[in-house]
Amino acid sequence: MNPIREAIVLPAIFLTVILCGGFRLGAAVSLIPPSLTALVLAVPLVGLLVRSGAIAVPALLHGSRGALENISGAVVLATVFGAAAQAVNLVLPDAGLLHAAFAIFVFCQLLTIGAGRMDRVATLRALLVLFGSLFVLRFIVVEALYAPGGGMLQRLLTTLMSGASLGGISYQSNAPATGYIAFFTLVLFFVGLILLPRPLTLALVRRSGPPGHALRSTFSLMLMVSLAAAIACRQKADQGSETPAAAEPGSAPKPAALVTAAQRTAALRAARIWQPPPVSISRAALGSNPSGPGSFNEDDVPECRLVVKGMGGTTPKFDCELPGPDIVRVKYGRGNPELHAEIAATRLLSALGFGADRMYVVKKVRCAGCTVFPFQSLKCLAETGLEKACFPGGIDYKSVSEFEHVSIERRLEGRRIESTPDQGWAFYEIDQVDAGAGGSPRPHVDALKLLAVVIAHWDNKAENQRLFCPPGGDLPDGGCSKPFAILQDLGGSFGPTKLDLHNWRSTPVWVDPRSCLVSMKHMPWGGATFPDTRISEEGRLFLLSLLEQLSAAQLRDLFAGARVESSEGITAEGRQPAAWAAAFLDKVRQIREAGPCTPRGI
Repeated sequence: MNPIREAIVLPAIFLTVILCGGFRLGAAVSLIPPSLTALVLAVPLVGLLVRSGAIAVPALLHGSRGALENISGAVVLATVFGAAAQAVNLVLPDAGLLHAAFAIFVFCQLLTIGAGRMDRVATLRALLVLFGSLFVLRFIVVEALYAPGGGMLQRLLTTLMSGASLGGISYQSNAPATGYIAFFTLVLFFVGLILLPRPLTLALVRRSGPPGHALRSTFSLMLMVSLAAAIACRQKADQGSETPAAAEPGSAPKPAALVTAAQRTAALRAARIWQPPPVSISRAALGSNPSGPGSFNEDDVPECRLVVKGMGGTTPKFDCELPGPDIVRVKYGRGNPELHAEIAATRLLSALGFGADRMYVVKKVRCAGCTVFPFQSLKCLAETGLEKACFPGGIDYKSVSEFEHVSIERRLEGRRIESTPDQGWAFYEIDQVDAGAGGSPRPHVDALKLLAVVIAHWDNKAENQRLFCPPGGDLPDGGCSKPFAILQDLGGSFGPTKLDLHNWRSTPVWVDPRSCLVSMKHMPWGGATFPDTRISEEGRLFLLSLLEQLSAAQLRDLFAGARVESSEGITAEGRQPAAWAAAFLDKVRQIREAGPCTPRGI
C-alpha cells in the first residue's frame, strides 16, 4: 500500500463515515454522535475484524515502522473504530424497544460470526449481509411502516404494536434523504475496510527528508481532507433540509387561534415572568391542594365524562369533563414519578410568584366512557380512527372506570399566544423579554433561569413552556396587553431524569459559582433549549430573596403533599420528605454562597 492511501484516503473515508453516519433528517436536520450502545457493539465488531485479518494491526503498528508510520497507522485504527461505532449507530433505531431489539440482534450475530473463525473475505461477506439486512429492516421496512400519511392498515399495525408494548415500540420516521445518506455511508464503510492493508505487509515506506517535514505534511493533508469531508456532509444536510419557499401573505388563512410571528415576538418582549404571589411565601401551604375556584380536596372522588381527544407524550393521561361543563386533565399511573414531580414543582413555582398550572391530588377519579387504559385507547383512535377496535364495543358512557394514583391538572386561564401550533417558547428566546417594552426586568428573567436549573427542568423543549394572554388582556388587533410566560410541563423535574433524589442532590447548581455560570449540558437532551448562561448578580439575589422565605417545614410539606412517600421507582431515602427538604436547602446554600456574579459581557 502506498503512503497516500494510508495517510489520506483511509482516514478521509472513515472520517466521512463518522460524520455522515450521524445524519438524520426529520422535522429538522441533526448530526448525532454514536450512542452508548453503538460504542459497546463496536468493540466486538472491531475485534472480529482484527481476528479475521480484515484489520491487520501489524501492518499499521509495528516495531519495524518508523515513528511517523506508526502515528499514521494509529490514526487509521482510531478512525476505523469511530466509523464502526457510527455504522452500527446508523442501522439501530434511535430509541425505545426497537433500539434494544436491534442491538441484541447485532450482538448475537457478531457472536455467531466470530464463532465461525472465518477468514478475511468470509468475515467481510458476513458483515455485509448483516449490515445490509439491518439497513433494509430500518430504512425500508420500519420507515415505511411509520411514514406519515400512510393508509388505514399501516396506522392499525403501528397502533397495535404500540398498544401491545404499552407504548414501548415507537419510531420517529426520517425524511427519504436520510436513507440515501445511510446507504452511501455503509457502502463507504465497507470500501474502507476493503482498502485496509493486508496482513504481513507494511503500509508506508520510509522516506528521507528533513526531520519532522513528513509529519507536518501528513497532518496538514489529513486536516484538509477532514475539513473537506465535514463540509461535504454539511452540504448534503443543507440540501436535504431545504424547504419550499413561504407562501405569499394571504394565500392561506391562518387558524383563528394563531397570531402572526410579529405579534408573538411583541408578546414575548412584553411578557411578565414573575408577579407577587397572592399569599406571602412564608405563609404558603405547600402541602395542600391549591385553593380558589375549582379546587379539589385530597379525599374527593370526582366523577367526569371522557373527552375524546388525541394524547401525546408518554405519561398516561386523558381529558375529562366535569359537570358545568368543566374540562380538566387527569394524569394517572401507579409508580409514575412525573405525577409527584409535577405536583411539587408547580406548587413551588406558584408559591414563589412564577407562573405554573394548578395540580391537585385526589383520592380517585371515576370516568364515564373510559377503558381500563384510556391513554392507549385515545392514541389508538387518533392513529386509526377505528372506535370499536380501540374502545371495545365503542365508547360507552354508561360504563365507568375508576383510577387511583391520579392528579388533576387545571391550566391557568388564558389564550395561548402562538404563531404555529404547540409553539411554546424556548429558553434561548427568553432573553428577548424587555422591560422597556413592558416585560419583566432582567433579574426576574435570570431568576427563572436559575430556578429551572435548581429544579432540573431538563425537559425544556419549547412546547413545555407556554406564552399566553390572561383574561382581560386581549387587544382588538390580536395582541395582548399583559402576556405571561410560564413553565408548563414539569413532570421531568427533580432529577435527572425524574424525581431522583440521589442525582438531584449530587448535581451542583453552578458550573462556576464565582462567575455564576449555569448549564444543563450534562442532563438528558444535552440541555435541550437551555444554553449555558451566566446569571446576573441581581437575578441571583432576587431568587435567593424568594427561596430564603421558605422554611424547612414548608419544604417537608411540599414533598409530603406531592406524595413522594408512596412513589415507586425511587430509593427508600427518596421516599422521605425530610431528605428532599434537606437537599433543597443545600441548593439554596449554593445560591447564597455564590458570586458576586460577573456582570454580563465580562
